[in-house]
Amino acid sequence: MILWFFIALITLVMLAICFYPLFRPMPTGEGVKREELNKAFYFNRLQELERDEQLGLLENSQQLKTELQQSLLQDIPSEQAQTKQTAFNPKIALGAGVFLLILMAGATYLKVGSPQAEMMMSKTYQKLPYFFDQLKAGKELSESELQQFSTALRLKLQDEPNNAAMWSLLGKIAMQGEKWQLALDANEQANKLEPDNVDYKIEYARILVFSSEKEDKEKGLELLKQVVRKDHSNIEALNLLAFQYFEAEDYKMAALTWAMVLKLMPADDPRVPVIERSIQTARESQKANEK
Repeated sequence: MILWFFIALITLVMLAICFYPLFRPMPTGEGVKREELNKAFYFNRLQELERDEQLGLLENSQQLKTELQQSLLQDIPSEQAQTKQTAFNPKIALGAGVFLLILMAGATYLKVGSPQAEMMMSKTYQKLPYFFDQLKAGKELSESELQQFSTALRLKLQDEPNNAAMWSLLGKIAMQGEKWQLALDANEQANKLEPDNVDYKIEYARILVFSSEKEDKEKGLELLKQVVRKDHSNIEALNLLAFQYFEAEDYKMAALTWAMVLKLMPADDPRVPVIERSIQTARESQKANEK
């Protein structure tokens, strides 16, 4: 709506600039000025003739007056010439200009506007099954493919706005493409549609806790605590919670939480060495603070 408002505004400005001269007062023309000068000259010359006649300087004054009148009549512009000068109609010119402007705008729109964009969108949407197959096969998508995948998912969500799974997937694709705001909005929508889904809640909390905004961090921590209260063995939520404790310099709680994570992990889990080092770092940081 705002876009069309600005388009209309720009069009009006262009019309004002292009056609303002048509509405300015038209000059009276050379014919009118010349007629006034001739009349002034006629009456002035007539007074001179009458004065000379009274003084007895003229013998043929009537003939001179007649010639003066004929000279004036011959120099008055004809009605046809005046009609030609006033035949220009600014309203007709404005109408023609507006018509041409609309015609040119329409041709430009059809050439590079919405139809072409819609065609590109349609082609991108048709590639959605291909992107799903690539995702299932575990293949890495290029930056261009991630952008197209994101666009296709948003088109699908226009038809299925209550599809929480699609919102969650859009959030993950946006994170891979480093589109943080889109990832935040998509995960927030997924969590809103299915607030009891633990996976959606954790993904949403993951983005919030790494935000630079204090309010987002607090909200993310609260979501993680909700997950832990509901499921004490959720490794993903506990690990994120421990990291947030460490970042807040609450090293004791960080070490305790990572210790819980370590107990829940299988011995052959490749993440075990990382968690062990994290516990050691938290304890050493705690001792340093206590000195």
